[in-house]
Amino acid sequence: MSNREKYVASNKQAWNEAAPRHAAHNQAQLRERFAQGGYNYLADELIGMLEQIDVTGKSVVQVACNNGKDLLSLKTMGAGRCLGIDQADVFLEQARDLAEIAGHSDEVSFTAADVYALPADLKGGFDVAMTTIGVLGWMPDLDGFFSAVSDLIVPGGHWVMEEMHPVLFMYEPDENGGPSRLEHSYFHIEPFVETTGLDYFGYEQYASSPHYSFTHKMSDIVNAGLKVGLELQHMHEVGHDI
Repeated sequence: MSNREKYVASNKQAWNEAAPRHAAHNQAQLRERFAQGGYNYLADELIGMLEQIDVTGKSVVQVACNNGKDLLSLKTMGAGRCLGIDQADVFLEQARDLAEIAGHSDEVSFTAADVYALPADLKGGFDVAMTTIGVLGWMPDLDGFFSAVSDLIVPGGHWVMEEMHPVLFMYEPDENGGPSRLEHSYFHIEPFVETTGLDYFGYEQYASSPHYSFTHKMSDIVNAGLKVGLELQHMHEVGHDI
């Protein structure tokens, strides 16, 4: 097993362990909101970018879709056929539940897959690809990730990415609630390994499978896109953390 395969397999297990904990905090509320119709979870900045390319009637794929709330929000915006991909199948159970509650189970589907080994029949099948906050930090092979996602898009299609700024990975939170402290180099290349869980809603610490996260410089991100022939059309930095 390669290092990449080890990281991916261990992260899958860690995310599946986290899924019930996330659901305990937000699934009931999300079910209620999507059942009412017209609910959009996305941040205003991301909505603005999606409105620029107009997703109305377009086929959309979201890679690393988690519980599907972002993809279902795109459906609220008028998207056509939607597919969510994530390797954590426990989160996909939550996603399918939300899609059914929202009345979109016929038009929004979800499949469990490793992004580095996507089904060949998905290639070139979507007008728009979307990734949202926190995806890149779980990717041990940035070039491979960009290649996989770009292969999903039709010629002339779009990839809309909402992501954390790489500078944020240089900081660690203060245990006493003070300002974050500078602790890591911007050029850090080794994976961060943790075993205290992935509950970023309730902040429960528990003994989890090891999960591996990675930092990528802005130049690495841009160059990974250029290598696969993507054209950077718009970039916007916002003045707040996630």
